[in-house]
Amino acid sequence: MELFHPGSETHLSACRRNVFAIITIFIVILTIYSNTFHASWHFDDEPNIRYNPPLHLTELSWQNVKKTFYAKQFEPNQLYRPAACLSFALNYYFGGDGVFGYHLVNIAIHFLAAMFLFLFVYHTLNLPLISARYGPNSYFIALLSTVLWAINPIQTQAITYIVQRMASMAGMFSIISMYLYLKARTAIKNSSKAILFSSTALFIILAFLSKENAIMMPACLFLFDFLLIQGVSEHSVKKNLKILLVVAAITLGMVVIFLAFSEMTFSSLFSLYSKRPFTPWERLLTQSRVLILYIGLILYPMSTRLSLNHDIAISHSLFNPPTTMLAIVLIIGMLFGAIYLSRRYPLISFCVFFFFLNHIPESTILPLELIYEHRNYIPSMLFFVPIAIGLLKAISYFSYKRSMQTIIAVSIVLIIIGEGHATFMRNFSWKNEESLWIDNVDKYPTLFRPQHNLAKYYQDRNEIDKAVREYEKALTLRAINTTDEKAITYFNLGFIHFQRKEFEKAKEYYLRAMELDPCLPGVHNNLAVILAATGKDFDRVHDELKKALSCNPSSMRAHSNIGILLVNWGKIDAGIAEIKKALEIAPHNIPTLERLGYAYVKKGLLGLASISFKKILAHEPKNLRALLYLIQIYALSGHEDKAERTLIYFVDLIQDRNLIPLVHDLLAETSLLQTSPDMNNILPLLFNAYLEKETAIKKNIEFLGDRTKR
Repeated sequence: MELFHPGSETHLSACRRNVFAIITIFIVILTIYSNTFHASWHFDDEPNIRYNPPLHLTELSWQNVKKTFYAKQFEPNQLYRPAACLSFALNYYFGGDGVFGYHLVNIAIHFLAAMFLFLFVYHTLNLPLISARYGPNSYFIALLSTVLWAINPIQTQAITYIVQRMASMAGMFSIISMYLYLKARTAIKNSSKAILFSSTALFIILAFLSKENAIMMPACLFLFDFLLIQGVSEHSVKKNLKILLVVAAITLGMVVIFLAFSEMTFSSLFSLYSKRPFTPWERLLTQSRVLILYIGLILYPMSTRLSLNHDIAISHSLFNPPTTMLAIVLIIGMLFGAIYLSRRYPLISFCVFFFFLNHIPESTILPLELIYEHRNYIPSMLFFVPIAIGLLKAISYFSYKRSMQTIIAVSIVLIIIGEGHATFMRNFSWKNEESLWIDNVDKYPTLFRPQHNLAKYYQDRNEIDKAVREYEKALTLRAINTTDEKAITYFNLGFIHFQRKEFEKAKEYYLRAMELDPCLPGVHNNLAVILAATGKDFDRVHDELKKALSCNPSSMRAHSNIGILLVNWGKIDAGIAEIKKALEIAPHNIPTLERLGYAYVKKGLLGLASISFKKILAHEPKNLRALLYLIQIYALSGHEDKAERTLIYFVDLIQDRNLIPLVHDLLAETSLLQTSPDMNNILPLLFNAYLEKETAIKKNIEFLGDRTKR
């Protein structure tokens, strides 16, 4: 077989060609992503997966599975990407929060997407309308374009970044639906057509339920049919006008159904602009430059140019900055070029339209953040088909000169090796949070978010001085995502100072956080805790906790805090009702169970109080405070034997500790939101038990000493 002879690939059987292609794609993807299996959780991974209770599937029941469909943070009644969320829940069911399983599934999804992309491109190139031009070399074009797409470093954000499985999963289902549609349109039997068309619809729905940007699939299939199956002609244009209306109706229907199930409206969706530092018009203008940047990143995807967050100036008008108009002209030129070439080169036109069409959901006026690399996962699927065709043309052009063919072939191999190496190296940046954010800070040192997230990484690891230094630096940098995103920085600094018992400094930071975001989660609750620790103003503490509940009615901490505040205020029944609301949200929360038991003691319901503390001990058998409360309850209810046994167990637990600091902590003055057992009842019994234990130990030591001397 001659390597560069047109049609040489036909010497291989279809089965052997497909097997070779699939094995090649599998080996290449596995090799370049082999260093990602233990890459840590990142950024949105934790709130969306790791700390998202609806996704923590422990039992395969319909009731539990259904909860995964409504797993959006802070919006528990909103349908949220149920196909992707269910996949995360199944990962948790089989492997908990160990990252290996999640990465394995992400890589498998990418492999399946690449495999069906190869099949789709290969069979498209053999359609009757274009098979004469591309059919003899369809295998080479399909395999090369698929490999170039699969190994491109820009895809790492959709694969190595666990939560962006939503994007890659939508891409996998989308390309499967396109392949099935192609097979349906070329099938002969009506029964096969019916099955394939039904399957196409099913996979479009699955893609949409993975991520909403798959909404453009009906339009893509319409354009595919129009350009590559029917062909551009005056007759087909007239014929497809009615079909276009049907496609538009289907797309609109999908949007309406989604909004209905997710309990959203267009007005609520666009209300997000109230917190964006740009208007819809400014976003639309800026996206023209973002799209050109995406094209540049795909064509020249060096790891030094890739980043989780990019810094891009907002376009305020057509000429501010001047590159805005240039970008718009380039995009319009590419689209008009695709229209002009649609009759003669329908495949090239379709690839151009496919790229821009699939960027419409995230690159127009929806109030999303400006730029993310994972948004190219679907749009870039056919990006390399024209490039592969061009390389093949170059090889054919130099058919008379084998040395030039060899140079081009070697160049292709080097491009593949270079891209694969760049992807492999880019994945090292995803090793952990520190490596990711240091990489981002190095590339964009004037951007707020990477600096803030690096500080958060240090705070989570108790490197507090580093965290404070990075937080304070972040506050001086440019924020481009929301007008209130620095609120969390002030909040975190406030929390650090609260832990250091620097209450006035903490209060100052909390108040500055509230100026930016009056409903920042936790800020009113934490301010209430400070006010309770530094004074006796029940009303101010109560007001802050009420604000916390008005911002987030499902806040467990706010319900628990307002409950114990009411109990300490003497409104025990109202306090118990609030504490029970907190336990409905988090049934096993230890501090809340302690507060409920304390409230029952205050009300004289000692039996109910003991139940609460026994629940605590069932989860934490060495919880000293729960043991002391039980001792108090037993002493008050006249069960001296139970009190004595519990005291002995308590003394056994603390015999290796200094009793005085422990008692000092328990006797320390409490705040309006704290509880403590009545040590006046317990101390005499405790010291007696402790002394008896010490005496017994001394006697045992003396006895052993006497025996040793003998």
